[in-house]
Amino acid sequence: MQYFDIDKTIVLIFLMATLVIGIIAGKDLKNIREYAIANKSFGTPVLLITLLATMVGGGSTTGDVAQIFEDGIVYLLAMIGPIISALIMAYYIAPRFDGRFDGMISASDLIKYFYGVKAEKFSGIAGFIACTTLLAMQLIALGHLAANILNINYTYGVLITSGLIIAYSTFGGIKSITVTAILQFAMLIIMVPIIANVATNQVGGLGKVFSGIETEPHMQIINHPKFYEYLLLGLFFSLPFSLFFPSIIQRYLMAQNNKQVAHITYAYAVLQIAMVFMVTCIGLSTLKLYPNAEPRVLIPTLINDYLPPLIKGLAISGMIAVLMSTADSFLNSAGILIAHNVMPQKALKTELGKLNFMKLCTLTAGLLAMMIALRNYNIISILTLSCSLILTIFGIPLFFGILGYRVLKSSFWLCSICSIIASTVANSLNMGSAIPIFTAALGFLGYIIPLFILKQGLTKVLSNTASPKQASTVTYEKMIKMIVKHLPTPKNIYRYSKTKVENFGANHLMFGIFCCVNYIVPYFMWTHQKPLNYFVMLSLRLIAGLLCVGLLFKEYWPKRFKKYFPLYWHLTLMYCLPFVTTVMFIVMSADVEWLINLTLAIMLLAMLVDWTSFIIIFLTGVLLGYLFYGSVIGAPIPQVDFDTVYLSIYVCVFATLIGLLFARRKEIDTEEKLEVMRFFGGAMAHEVKTPLAAIDMCAQHIDLTLSRMITTLESGSSDNSVLKECSELKDLALTLRKISSQGINTVGNLLMSLKSSVIAEDKNEYYLIDCIDRVLVEFGRDFAKLENIEVNIPGNFKFYGSMHYMEQVFQNLFNNAYKYGGEAVNIKIWTEDNKLIFEDNGRGIPSQDLPYIFDRFYTKSKDGTGIGLAFCRMVMEDMEGDISCESELNKYTQFTLEFPKLKNEELKEEEKSILVTAG
Repeated sequence: MQYFDIDKTIVLIFLMATLVIGIIAGKDLKNIREYAIANKSFGTPVLLITLLATMVGGGSTTGDVAQIFEDGIVYLLAMIGPIISALIMAYYIAPRFDGRFDGMISASDLIKYFYGVKAEKFSGIAGFIACTTLLAMQLIALGHLAANILNINYTYGVLITSGLIIAYSTFGGIKSITVTAILQFAMLIIMVPIIANVATNQVGGLGKVFSGIETEPHMQIINHPKFYEYLLLGLFFSLPFSLFFPSIIQRYLMAQNNKQVAHITYAYAVLQIAMVFMVTCIGLSTLKLYPNAEPRVLIPTLINDYLPPLIKGLAISGMIAVLMSTADSFLNSAGILIAHNVMPQKALKTELGKLNFMKLCTLTAGLLAMMIALRNYNIISILTLSCSLILTIFGIPLFFGILGYRVLKSSFWLCSICSIIASTVANSLNMGSAIPIFTAALGFLGYIIPLFILKQGLTKVLSNTASPKQASTVTYEKMIKMIVKHLPTPKNIYRYSKTKVENFGANHLMFGIFCCVNYIVPYFMWTHQKPLNYFVMLSLRLIAGLLCVGLLFKEYWPKRFKKYFPLYWHLTLMYCLPFVTTVMFIVMSADVEWLINLTLAIMLLAMLVDWTSFIIIFLTGVLLGYLFYGSVIGAPIPQVDFDTVYLSIYVCVFATLIGLLFARRKEIDTEEKLEVMRFFGGAMAHEVKTPLAAIDMCAQHIDLTLSRMITTLESGSSDNSVLKECSELKDLALTLRKISSQGINTVGNLLMSLKSSVIAEDKNEYYLIDCIDRVLVEFGRDFAKLENIEVNIPGNFKFYGSMHYMEQVFQNLFNNAYKYGGEAVNIKIWTEDNKLIFEDNGRGIPSQDLPYIFDRFYTKSKDGTGIGLAFCRMVMEDMEGDISCESELNKYTQFTLEFPKLKNEELKEEEKSILVTAG
């Protein structure tokens, strides 16, 4: 009798670790903003993990494996839909996720912004129903997984897993969910590839998995009886608004800016490609291993039969993690929607009361889903209905609103009504996979009908808000012009090449020398096998060499031809790398030497151009090479075995990834340098403009004063006017020195911020109070300001650094306080141990801006340059100290300067102290 089961122990440890981590991460929540979006405190990697954990659930693993098992690779038509949708989302919609949505915590908040309070409540109810039913489905899957693999009663499996999810999700909100998602994602990203690898190896390798493509019905696509069904489903999932689900919108609201939204969506699309490949391998492998098995238990059966102890426990934990990571996201979204957007909150006066009410609603949603799961209801029809509705009720209205089109409340309501009718009718007619696309089509018609009835058409708002004041109607003529603008006409191709070369550069000399040697003498590796159609191949080499010679003599081109160099550069790259390589690769029957050549060509192209140009040039060159082989050479394409095909695909994919991810560093560096130079130029112009204007005024005054003196002397007047004029000139000289000194300091700070280093000649040990005294003397000339400054430094201490730069640090802090708080702002300065605290009672800093205020050139002010606080941090870090900031809107802003303690420091017996209090 076995008393100790290592696999169940591992699963138990994983579940307990998830609970403990979730509870610890969710401590000390203060308001619903922290509970819902964690105050936008997570970086890009963590947001990507939580997005993937939300998207990769039981449906995209166990469900997709079952569909591949039943119907074959035709189901890939539906699986690639979300990838296309994510790419569209990242490119077109993510840049519009801007400051309009600051402070929002749910998808229904966006609905309210565009369509009003009633629409908010309706969408909140619909979102709550959909999220709760989806949560119940995940809990049902968890119960069956526990029953099939761990031999636990279904009821106990549901109670344990749902209780754990409800516990940490209710207690810690999105913070707990995000941190636990890291653990869950780690299990998922390790175990899913292992399961795919084990399944593939048991069949005999990838060659066996995909064998019999022409004979097995599971390998058919166009001739498959479900081709049109999955094509429609894939089209629906390809629509950009298919990702507008409440839990996904919430992840986007957690992002700190729209670039972060784009980055995590692009990364999701790339990783989803790998997930689709692994799921396909598992599905086809299990088809050969268990041809008569129940599709829904394929992965549990595979884990039980082929994984050894310990690995089996980790795999089970990974599958549980897949379901839990999606379930907790649905639970969190359901609780937020019902508490924040549906239920009235007027009676809740405090932030703590609102937070506790949201936790109560989350708990209620979790218990409701658990009851459904315990009953093991068949809610597939309800799930299909709610999901198709939610993607149209949220997706279509938000799609047009976020993109900046004019919105109407009537459009939202008619879209919702049409979607409900369409979904109900399609479901009653058993339209199957056509339900979503049918619902979306009628919902779209319902949305645009009011716009055309009111003769507004699809009107796009030009500003960053939904204000209808400035708008341009997308007429038929404008739409045609927009399409023509993006067509690959010679003019557009030339303009594109010119822009890319200007921004990215063209290393034509090195490439020309390399390819002249490469194509006129040998290849990367010499092959002794004489290829077919030798004359054609020799001609291709010769043309490539001549094109590269043209690159070498670019400086000697006639002036009228030089403007076409960008186009010549890109055409040469396309011909020499993908085109010639593709032709030779086919001619040599995918020989290993040319496989290596193909790899090097891909990586070289990725290093020479930006990523968009890489994709365009590579795909165009490969296509033209294939067409050239078929039309000019005319020989049938040689047949190669599966291993060669797989190796070729593997090499191409990873060579592309290496080039885009690592060699693209040059592109990123170039873009960053250009951006820094643009900011630097703007900052320089802004900061130098003020002192130059003051100097110009002083020069005019000096000119006027000297004119009066000359007139007085010429008239022979003997009064004291000349003496008075001389005194004015002396004051003007002092003013000019002060202004020029400020200008020099400003330019010096700008240059220092550009270098990211501090170079000072006056580094020494100084008392902190002496530095503050010198700054107060400067501000003391304005007694109104000095009266509002309170300095209390009972324990003076020394620091080692530059007195000059420390004075500028304090001047920056004072200037910011007066700039944003007004002349009447109160300032307090005190010390605690080796820290100095600088606090003002001004308007404060928004929480979403706090993480970036010390970044170079970061500013939300039209009059700011974003170098002041970056300079302060640079000076403090040069002393091996630190500067941090805390702030609350309309209450206070507090900067803490932490100085390093000097070694063997001996303070004087009589410490200096100062107390200046507002009278």
